[in-house]
Amino acid sequence: MLTSTLTVKGQVTLPVNIRRELNVKPSDKIIFNKIGGKFVIEKLLSIDQLYGSLKSSKVKPLSFKKMNDLIKKGLFSDR
Repeated sequence: MLTSTLTVKGQVTLPVNIRRELNVKPSDKIIFNKIGGKFVIEKLLSIDQLYGSLKSSKVKPLSFKKMNDLIKKGLFSDR
């Protein structure tokens, strides 16, 4: 079990082994998520780090003509 002390400014130093495991460096952002009454600390990934992490959609986007046709038929809302 690891411990850290809260400063009067509300700051906490992450122990070095936690920083290594999270792969965080000075000025990196971290997020605190409350899950089931406990907090989970995670590194906030930048857009550059997220690029390519999602599979591209194989669904072809609708054309404006098709969208307008669906709106006219009441099958699609413009709001």
